[in-house]
Amino acid sequence: MAKLVTSFLIFFLVFIATSITLIKAQCKYEMIVNTGITKGPSNIKLGVIIEPIGGEGNINTTNLIKNWGAMGRGYTYFLPNSSDRFRTKLPCMVDNFCWIGIKGKKGELNPHWHINNITVSTKGSGGIDSLKTFPFLEEIETVYPYASQGECP
Repeated sequence: MAKLVTSFLIFFLVFIATSITLIKAQCKYEMIVNTGITKGPSNIKLGVIIEPIGGEGNINTTNLIKNWGAMGRGYTYFLPNSSDRFRTKLPCMVDNFCWIGIKGKKGELNPHWHINNITVSTKGSGGIDSLKTFPFLEEIETVYPYASQGECP
């Protein structure tokens, strides 16, 4: 009987340990978009993809303002010379950020939207704490497929 209890206890502990490692740790993500001298889109669904080195575990949202917006209800995003903050909690990335892409719902952004830079950070116990600024420093001239910055090895 003691062997049966011991075997069951060992099986149970192994099962718990395996289950815990399969649950992906959550990290807090923050993105700050610094708009330049011209207004950006404030009433369309912006999609954002953030890619890590190695390409595993991309972050992809189809409605940045609704899902990540941290400036409060009724706030107008992407006004000239503004900094807009976005936050969310997602599974941790296993590596640092290397590329970011932004696009509108149907490919439209706002031609002539001037983005100074976008800073992305993450903090959490289960991944890499990262901070990366993607310098756009330019007016968005193309609207499809993405306004993007960065280069992944």
